[in-house]
Amino acid sequence: MIFALLETRLGLVVADVSGKGISASLLMAICRTNVRQISPRHTSPAAALVELNGALAAETHAGRYVTTVYAIIDVRTNEVTIARAGREWPLIVGRDRVGGITLLRYVGAGEMALGMGGESIFRDSIVDHTEPFAVGDGLVLYTGGIIEAPNEDGQGFSGARLGDVVRSYHHRSVRELNDVLLEHVRRFTGEMAPRDDVTLLAVKRH
Repeated sequence: MIFALLETRLGLVVADVSGKGISASLLMAICRTNVRQISPRHTSPAAALVELNGALAAETHAGRYVTTVYAIIDVRTNEVTIARAGREWPLIVGRDRVGGITLLRYVGAGEMALGMGGESIFRDSIVDHTEPFAVGDGLVLYTGGIIEAPNEDGQGFSGARLGDVVRSYHHRSVRELNDVLLEHVRRFTGEMAPRDDVTLLAVKRH
């Protein structure tokens, strides 16, 4: 999900609901609605996810939970602020301003998913990470279906392969980068069926 917060800020959210079927789809729809209502009230992704966790408390029962990463890109400050609630580590790619070397940065922390803890426990588990995000930098958000996609030997595509592809193709357009990443996953898996939903969201600063 991509949405404008203010003229200088852009919000991005990738989320995945545990389980399958109608109940999981309904929970995702509720999550989307709450994100759009809650996000304008916060400049902090972590604070927004704390409120979202509370809003979903009545819906996340019987083992249901939602893994989420929420990023806010601020083009005024040339920064991206990211909060991660159990989701895979977001990947920032850019070039060293001195040597011109391509740099990859995985943004970690935040292991607890939405719905897995009460307000105080969840609040203590989630933090904002603010990173430089200048013109030419890119941000890649994805679900486990990408890095866990198996080949015939049972190996997963892995974050390392994801990083290698991003490093090689991040100079392309976002559409091309997405297409190339998904094609590499398809080639890797061959005839194997994915283990989980495949979601990929890449943005690039112009």
